[in-house]
This record gives sequence, structure tokens and C-alpha cells, in this order.
Amino acid sequence: MDTLTPRFHSAFQELRRGVETEMFKKMESTITAPQMYTLYYISTREQCRLSELAEKLEVKPSAVTVMIDRLEKAGFVTRVDDPADRRAILVKITDPGKEVMDRAIEVRNHIVGSYLSRLKPEEAELITTLLEKMVTKTS
Repeated sequence: MDTLTPRFHSAFQELRRGVETEMFKKMESTITAPQMYTLYYISTREQCRLSELAEKLEVKPSAVTVMIDRLEKAGFVTRVDDPADRRAILVKITDPGKEVMDRAIEVRNHIVGSYLSRLKPEEAELITTLLEKMVTKTS
């Protein structure tokens, strides 16, 4: 039996949970991890359709609507009409939403940096390069 696969998975999940837990403690925010990811996705595009979000998050459009309702109520996003399609609604990140994202990225970078600092510089470079290689899609 391949023992490397479960070891890798376990260590990867432990790292992910550790970063996420520490991040939300330091953020002192009521925003959830899925809401943070949604906000991040919107921020990378400036604006996007709700249907695009549902597809990206792999959830039903009704679930996205509920999440956007909460983010809008918190003041992090706003809905606008799509000028290209009157039936569609776009969601845009607001200035307070951008501030939350900027803070989250700052906190995340600090936390991930603390994990990487446990390694020698060449080890940190190698693990980063290997992880990038693992997630790069090849045709």
C-alpha cells in the first residue's frame, strides 16, 4: 500500500486547517471561510455574475444568492445590473470588501511565512516550486 499518499494528504490538510484557523482568529471577523473565498473570487474579477460564482463554487445558484445577501448586508459587495444582459445581475466588491481582502491577504502571508520560516531558504523554494508543479494543469 502506498503510504506516501495518505501522509501527504494528512499533512496538507493539517497545514490548510492550521492556516485557516489562525487566519480567522487574527481577522477577528464574522466572515466565514466560504464567504472569504467568494469575496476573494469577486475581488480578482472586479465584478462577476451570480451564475459564474455558483459554477466556480460548485453550488446551486440559490446558495450563492444567500451568501451574496449576507455579504451585501455586511457591506462587502453590491449588486448591479449587467449592462450587457438586462436579465443578469453582477456582483461587485465594495471598498469595505476590498479592505477585508487586503487585511486577509496580509494576515495569510504572515501566517504562511511563519510556516515557511521553519524551513531552510532552499527548502522553502523547493516546496513552493514542487507545489506549483503539482497544481499546474497539463494538457
